[in-house]
Amino acid sequence: MQPDVTLQPLNQGLAPALFALTDCNRRFLREWLPWLDQVRTVDDTRHFIESAERMAASNSAPTFAIIHAGDLCGVTGFHSINKPHGTGSIGYWLGQDHTGQGIATTAVRQLITIGFTECDLNRIEIRCAVNNRQSRALPERLGFIHEGTLRQSERLYGRFLDQALYSLLASDSHASTSGSGK
Repeated sequence: MQPDVTLQPLNQGLAPALFALTDCNRRFLREWLPWLDQVRTVDDTRHFIESAERMAASNSAPTFAIIHAGDLCGVTGFHSINKPHGTGSIGYWLGQDHTGQGIATTAVRQLITIGFTECDLNRIEIRCAVNNRQSRALPERLGFIHEGTLRQSERLYGRFLDQALYSLLASDSHASTSGSGK
């Protein structure tokens, strides 16, 4: 676990750095993330941040910059929250130079705490491409249960990918803090 990882609510001051991180990691991120073609300028990043700020202001789905040792290294947050059902779906990404250090695991662990305490969720889901072993390792480390495979549930640059569906319940949230791996 990385003690110097913090989550910072996305804000417009982060737009240039977030765009730069996205842009220099474009090839790395494109393997698994479908939104890169929509982020071509810093203004595109500003629009994304505006949307995230609106969602946070309406108490729906918060999104955060991942800060490690003072550097912006990725993003994590809720794609959606269904308040009546107490469920939320989260995602995360890091620049390539920041992977393999436990940063994403620490950040998602913090996001899980926010989900169960501040957002009053009962269930948190993570969906990852079946073949994305690095991304799938994170929910497995944090005690999420693999519930199954969603066949061809994501379109990624003209092809359909199967996704692994993981969940963590508030009643088994202790598993998210017991994992010691990075």
